[in-house]
Amino acid sequence: MKHHKYCPVCQSYLVKKDHDGMIRLVCEHCGWVHYMNPLPSVAALVFSDDRSHVLLVKRGELPKKGSWALPTGFLEQNETCEEAVIRELHEETGLRATVKELINVHCERTKEYGSVVLIGFEMTIVSGKPHPGSDSIAVDYFPLKKLPTIPFASHRRMIADALRSKTQRFIEVLKSKITDARITGTQLFYKGSMGIDRSIMDAVGIVEGEKVHVLNYSNGERLETYTIAERAGSGKFILYGPASRKGNVGDRLCILSYQLVDHKEAPGFTPQIAVLDERNRLKRKHT
Repeated sequence: MKHHKYCPVCQSYLVKKDHDGMIRLVCEHCGWVHYMNPLPSVAALVFSDDRSHVLLVKRGELPKKGSWALPTGFLEQNETCEEAVIRELHEETGLRATVKELINVHCERTKEYGSVVLIGFEMTIVSGKPHPGSDSIAVDYFPLKKLPTIPFASHRRMIADALRSKTQRFIEVLKSKITDARITGTQLFYKGSMGIDRSIMDAVGIVEGEKVHVLNYSNGERLETYTIAERAGSGKFILYGPASRKGNVGDRLCILSYQLVDHKEAPGFTPQIAVLDERNRLKRKHT
């Protein structure tokens, strides 16, 4: 990447100085500082219908001219990342597409441009047949098990990320359940939370500040809030803040918390469940 020699504001000579803990080119006349920021770019990932092949282009420009890579390009000032990747894919392959989803963001250093931030999107083809366009001399689908040499590490990681996102899906499952808890108090003027006897929280693996769903058996109200630990063994279950409008002392509650797990692990995941007696003591626990 070309370095400035003279200030673009006042044309004074730039000097190297320590600025914010880094050596930068600084204009001592007007104070302009040359920040070497990474260049933002986008990459398009297009897979075959069975996701066994990925679309690559043979680059017609530096860097790595003549190498196979993902269709990529730099953002223009007047466009969004999504608009940029749609434009670049069409310019390099002739394909018209829409953005399916964001895959990941990687950074890679190049000799020609310095650090480049690569934002990868998986695309859905709308129309067209792949053919070389600007900045490309060939376009083809390659089997994922037999890819050509792709010189950009960020491109290789982006392909791996896109494939991983389809095989590692996370779902939210029930982690903890406290049932038959009785409300022992309400307090309106507070930031808002669910006070729970710490010993009961520990029994089912709920931590202070954790998000919970609170279901009121007595009036059908449901609310989402966070937990505050009351003194262990106190038997206290208190609705604070606006939540105090959702129940009265003596109402029976069911309190639930959740956890994200890989979809393959979900069938074998077992929640911790505590059933309380009329004094909010642990009656029985099962998993």
